[in-house]
Amino acid sequence: MNSIARLIIRKLSLSISTIAITVGLLVLNPSTAQADTSVALDTANDLVKVATVYKTKPNNQTEVLSDVLKFEESTLPQTPGFVNSSILKGQDGTEVVALTQWQDLPSFEAYSQESIKDAPKTDQPQTFIFEVQKAETRGLKPAIAESENIMFSQFKMKDPEKQSELAGIIEQMMPTAFKTVPGLQWAAMSPSTDQSTIAMIAQWNSREDFESLGKNAGFDKQTNYWQTYADNEHDLFDVVKIIR
Repeated sequence: MNSIARLIIRKLSLSISTIAITVGLLVLNPSTAQADTSVALDTANDLVKVATVYKTKPNNQTEVLSDVLKFEESTLPQTPGFVNSSILKGQDGTEVVALTQWQDLPSFEAYSQESIKDAPKTDQPQTFIFEVQKAETRGLKPAIAESENIMFSQFKMKDPEKQSELAGIIEQMMPTAFKTVPGLQWAAMSPSTDQSTIAMIAQWNSREDFESLGKNAGFDKQTNYWQTYADNEHDLFDVVKIIR
C-alpha cells in the first residue's frame, strides 16, 4: 500500500471517529441536539412574553410567513434584551403567530418603536403582552420546539373586566382536559396584561387529539364554558422557526 492510500485511510478513520463521538454525545445528551430548535416557555414570568398575531388567508399565508421571518431574523438577534422568538404557522391557513420572550419591558418597547417602520406590510397585527397564570403538564416542561404541534388559542374578551373570572374558570377546567384527552402534553393559560385576551398555549400529540377535545361536553360549540365571556379563536400550529 503506497503512502497516498495510507493517508486517505487515516483521514477516513479520523472522520468516522469524529462522527461516532458526536453521535454518542447527542445520544447521551439529547438536549444538545435540541438546543437550536426548542425554547422553554417562561412559566415563572421572569421574562416578558409577547404574542403578535398576523391574520392571513390560505392563499397569502406563505407570503406573510416569509415576510415575518425575514423581518424578525434581520432585526431581533442583535437587539438588546431579546431572548428568543417562536414563529408559528396556523394549519388552517388563517394566522401566523410570533411568540417572543424578552429580558424586560423597556427592551421590548424600545424595539417596537424602532422597528415599526420596517415591520411586515400586512393588515394591522394584534400584539399583546401575556403572563402565564397556570401551567399544567404530564411531566414535560412547557417548551416550543420545531416540528411539534402547538395550539395557540385566543379567548377574546367580550368584557375585559371579566378576564380574571374567565381565567379562574379555565384554570378549573384544565385538569378535565388532561383527563379527557391523553394526547395533551402540556398547557399554559396566559392572560394578557391589557385584559383583552386570554391565550392558551399547549402541545398536542396530533391534530386528531386536538380535535377530539371539542367533541366533549363543556368544550363543544353548544356547551363550551367560555361562550358568555369570550369569543375563542384556536387552531393547531406548526413551529416553523426558532430565532435566538
